[in-house]
Formats: sequence, C-alpha cells, structure tokens
Amino acid sequence: MRVLALLLLLWAAPSVAEERAKTVLLFVPEDVTVPATADFTRNFRQVMQSEWRESVTVNVEHLEMAWFGSAGYKRALRDFYVAKYRDRRPDALVVFADATPFALELQQELWPQVPLLSVQNDDFLAEALPASPYVRGNWADFDVPATVRTALRLLPDTRHVVLVLGSSQRELEAWDFVEQEIRSAAPDRGFIGLPGLTLEELRRWMRELPADSVVFLIGFMRDAQGRNLSAYDVLRILHADGGSPPIFSVHRTMLGSGIVGGMLLDYQELGRQVARRTFRLLEGERASSLPPGPFEVNQLAFDARELQRWNIPESRLPPGSVVHFRQPGLWERYRGLVTGVLVAGALQAALIVVLLVERRRRMGAQRLQLAVLDSLPGAVAILDNHGVVLRANPVPAGLQVLEGWTAEALFAPGIAYLEHFREAARTGNPDMAPVAALLLDVLRGHAHEGVVEFRGFAEDTWFELRARHLELPEGGAVVSLVDVTPRRRAELEARRARDERAHLERVAAVGELGVSIAHELNQPLAAILTNAEMAQRLLTRSPTDLPLLREMLQDIVSDNKRAGEVIRHMRALLKKGEVCFGEYDLNELIQRVMRLVSNDAQLRGATLTLHLAESPLPVRADGVQLQQVVLNLVMNALDAVGACPPGERRIWVRTRPLEDRAELVVEDTGPGLSDEVLARLFEPFFTTKAKGLGMGLSISRSLLEVHQGRLQAERGPGRGALFRCTLPLVPERHATVEPLAG
Repeated sequence: MRVLALLLLLWAAPSVAEERAKTVLLFVPEDVTVPATADFTRNFRQVMQSEWRESVTVNVEHLEMAWFGSAGYKRALRDFYVAKYRDRRPDALVVFADATPFALELQQELWPQVPLLSVQNDDFLAEALPASPYVRGNWADFDVPATVRTALRLLPDTRHVVLVLGSSQRELEAWDFVEQEIRSAAPDRGFIGLPGLTLEELRRWMRELPADSVVFLIGFMRDAQGRNLSAYDVLRILHADGGSPPIFSVHRTMLGSGIVGGMLLDYQELGRQVARRTFRLLEGERASSLPPGPFEVNQLAFDARELQRWNIPESRLPPGSVVHFRQPGLWERYRGLVTGVLVAGALQAALIVVLLVERRRRMGAQRLQLAVLDSLPGAVAILDNHGVVLRANPVPAGLQVLEGWTAEALFAPGIAYLEHFREAARTGNPDMAPVAALLLDVLRGHAHEGVVEFRGFAEDTWFELRARHLELPEGGAVVSLVDVTPRRRAELEARRARDERAHLERVAAVGELGVSIAHELNQPLAAILTNAEMAQRLLTRSPTDLPLLREMLQDIVSDNKRAGEVIRHMRALLKKGEVCFGEYDLNELIQRVMRLVSNDAQLRGATLTLHLAESPLPVRADGVQLQQVVLNLVMNALDAVGACPPGERRIWVRTRPLEDRAELVVEDTGPGLSDEVLARLFEPFFTTKAKGLGMGLSISRSLLEVHQGRLQAERGPGRGALFRCTLPLVPERHATVEPLAG
C-alpha cells in the first residue's frame, strides 16, 4: 500500500521542469541609491513580474563600478559571482551600460548559451559588442546636443556653455566625447570645462561663473578627493547654494531638484521597455534576432518653477515639450476654504435669487417672444386652438389678402383668423379652401406643419401661408403670411425666357430640316398635280370614266390631307404659345419626329433604326416641347455621324418602360465624348460644332426638368455617344392619351 501511495503522489506531482520559474539576472553598474539605477531596476522588476504570463525571478546585482573601479575590485567581483552563480543558470541576462564588459566575461565563463541583452549609452558602444547569436546590443542615448540646442533656444543671450563632470574613471574617459558634443551644438559660444574638481571647488566655481552662462551637469559620481557622490546629490547642493547659472541635464531623475530641463532620458520608461524585450528571450527567441537600434525614451521635459525663476516663457519651448511642477493657483491651494465661502454665500442668497430668476425668466420669455415676432419677415401671429389671434408682430400696411381685409386687420389680436378664410372659401373663392383646410389640420394636431400658396385679392398677388402646431397643453399654432409676389413674378419671367429660348431652338431645328420638309411636301403636291392633270384629260373624253375620275379625286383629297398634316405639324413646332400639358404616348411623339427627319437622314447617308416599346408609354407633358427634345437629340446624332465613312453612319432610337418611368435612348456611331466634353456638355453656349450655338442640350435638359425628367450623356458601348432621358409614366388608372395635333 505504501508503494502504491508513493506512485500516486509521484504521478500527481508536477515535474521539476514544470515547477521551475524563469530567472532573469540583471547587472547594473551603480549602487541602488543612485536615482537612475533605482528607477530603472524598479520598473524593470515591476513589468517582469506583473506582465509575464508565468512566475519569474529577477535577481539584480549592483556592481558599484563608478565608486570602486580598481582591477583588484573587478577580480574580486568576478570570483564572487562565479562562486555565487556557478550552479544557478539564469534564463536571460540583462546588462545596463558600463556593466557590459564584466557581464560578457561571466557569460563566456559560466553560461555561454544564455542570451544577453545589453543596454548601452551610445550607438558605437552597442555596435562594438561581439557578434554572437547570444548577444544583442541596444542603446538609450544621452542626447547632449539636443539639450544644448534647447537651452540656447530658451536662453538666447547665453555667451558661455559650462560642462560639469565628476572625477570617476568612467567620467574622465567620457570627458572628451561630451566636450565635443557640446562644442558642436554651440559653436559660437564660449566653452568652460570644469573637470577634476572637489565638491567645494565646484560650488565656488558655480558662484563665480559669468551671468550669461548655462551649465550642463552630465554626471558626478566622484569628486577629485575620491569622495563617492551622485549627480542627483550634487545638483541638490548646488541648487541650495543659489547664485549658480541655469542648470540643464540629460537625466529625468534630476527634474524637480534644480535643473531647468532638457532632452531627458526617462529611466522608468527604459526599464519597462527593456523588460518587455526580455520577454522575447524568455520565450526562446535568440538574442541576435531581437530588433537592433535605440530605445526611444528621451523626452523634452521642463520644471515650471525653474522656467519662472529664469523668466523663460513657455512659448519658447520646442513643440512636444512637457512641463512639470506647475505651481498651484488660489483654487488648488485653498479649495476647501473657497468652497465653504461660496456655499455659504449661495445658501444665503438662494431664496432671493430663486424669486428674482423666476420673475426675470417670465419677463425675458415674453420679451424674447415679442422680439422674435417683430424680427420675422412678413406677418406672424400666434393662434389659440380655435384659430383666434392672440399676438402678432407689426404687419406691413396695405397688403390686401382677402376681400375687405388687409393683412394688418386680419392679424389684429382677437380676430377669428381661421373663420375668415373658411368664410372666403364658402363665398366663392376656391383658392382659400386649401388655406382653411391646412389651418384646421394644424390646429387640431392632425398635421405638425404645413405650407400653402394662394392668390391674393388684388390682381397678380401671391401669398405663402405657413402654419406650425404649438406643442402646448392648450394647443394653438404659429402662422406666418409672406408676400411671395416678387418670387412668383421672377419665376414667371424665368419660365417665359426659357420658353422663348426653346421656341428659338425649335425654329433653328426646323430651319436645318428645310430640305427634308420640302421633300416631305413635294411628294403629296406632285401627286396632286399628276392626278389633277389626269382628271382634266378624263373629262375631255366621251364617255367619261366616272369611277376612275372618282378614284383620282379621292387621291387628290388624301394627298392634300397628307401635305396639310406636314404643315400643321410644322406650325405646331414653330408656334410660340403657353405651355400646355397633356397626356401623350411617347412612342407616337417619337414616330412623328422620325417622319420629319427621315428624309434628312437619307440625304446625309445615315441609317435611323427605331426600337420602340411594344406597349404605349403614356407621359404627362407638353407635346411640342417633348418633340423638341427628341428632335434636338436626333439632329445632334445626325451631325455627329456626318464625319463617319458611308455605311457606318448609324443611329438607334429606343424606348422602354422602367418601373414607373419611361426611358428614351438615342445612340450614334459618331466620334464619341471626351472627359472634358462630358463635364461641360450641358453648359449653356458650350458646343463641339463649328456653327453651333451651344444651347440645344441646355434647353433640352431644362425642358425635361420641367417635366420631372432627366437627361444624361454617356459614352457608347462601342464608340459614339449615348443620350438617355427618362420621364415619369402616367399610372394606368389615370392614363388617357390625347391625340397629337396635326
């Protein structure tokens, strides 16, 4: 039984490999008390432990290399870590800045196949790392030139730039490189270097620098006496001393302790980004396959208190700058006290304010209503639910709306507005019936709003009445009456001008068909002459052949009717008169036009092909205007195919029903339409003909729009042009097609 229980425990327990947590070993060169190191390691550890999907152990080793940089110290470190980690293999190595050479040696000795991610301070340091599938170098650059340029932008009167670096071995080695970066960013400014100083000497120098200087504190890990420090501590001491010029830096950790700002490296964000890249190493990805390049963690950041101290307006800051430590205003400082005072005052005045506000609200609403009414054009009135005027705006004098009633009298308070229109409708003015019906529907709530136009009592006057239901418990309506006579007259003039243009276009089109018309008339006239001469000869014979003579006279009558029909058709096209709408068969209208132009088409060597709908297409239109549209489209097609070789001059005219509309298509084999022509085809006075006026298509489209139709041009399926027009069909129950005159 004991053996069975032991086997069950072994089977149920997870394997050692499954229980083993991932381990990351992080080497940083500085002590944990250095703010930059603390920010980086804290955020690295936080992201690793909160965002990694499994358990992970982060071991952080602080090498303190800036404070203890001797060869003996490095050997002791090496021996210590070899002993510490000989039997503990991490899953990933992460190294920050100057700890890289030391960590590479440990990797080669203890874990040659453990991936190592190095975060350097410059690109050339990352590129100098050994080429290995287990090593990747990235960098987070100290952007000293950008900080220098920003400082000179904020303080344009600067004449001297001052570099401050400590006396540790790393800082002494970096001096020449940093000096070159500052000099290149400020070539026209004097350079002052302060290397190899004790803290006391640095403090004295800062007080004696010229007033037009700007200081760049890049680092200070040790002074000339060997005292271990940090740039953060040195900055706080210099700021407390006072008397130093404005100080800029490249470390985000110094913001808030005395620097104005600069292009600052955010160590917290750097720790987060490095942690997320380390995830890829823990997932088994090779170090060499990680993305190369920098970590983008620099940001233009500034201390609002230092900007104010050195009289630097925020308008000088570069775009994208972030300002921290703004001084709280009065509200932020004394929010509780101010809130209490305001609440107490509000409570004391509440009763008085409520009464005054209510009184003023009512008076303001009344004044607003009157102001709105007075400012509206025309006559506006408010009616109660019985149609009686309650209030109205000043009405223009002299407007005769109803017989015996001017607008001024009709809109007087207390007048039965609705009843006067109903009475006018009952006493023989049919134009008032729609007005009364609209008012009644709106007052009863059957309609929310409505508009109607009607003739005034005076000759040639028109009014527009608009009524809107009032959403109030007591009901009512707002009614406006506007004199629209000028608009009506303008519409009439525009319609007359359009009809005049259409008439001129018809005359021009008929003129072009002179030969065809002459041919059309010549045939019946010649037949009449021939039959008349034969009849004369028959009369001289004896006996007279009366049946034959009767047949010839009948032919003369038929030919006379045929010629008269042509003449009447031409007179209808040429006649200038009022627009007269009726119901016509579109197919019959087209056939009429085709008979007129068929001879002209033959003379031009063109073939006209009709494909008309089998059933009638009843449309409501002015027959003459609709024939004009068809005539214009066919004549344009004949002109278009004139340039084609004989045998290729073809025109198709098709009709068909499309749901509730009739469609007419005129297609030709002419040269077609370019993009430019299509864009301007319907513009007045635009033409592609050498002798054209450019009005035909413009007038045709206008005529179709009056008939609620449309005209559009397209390229033909092969070549040539295609014109498509549509018109609304008359519903079958209402269709009563009228015969065409002539």
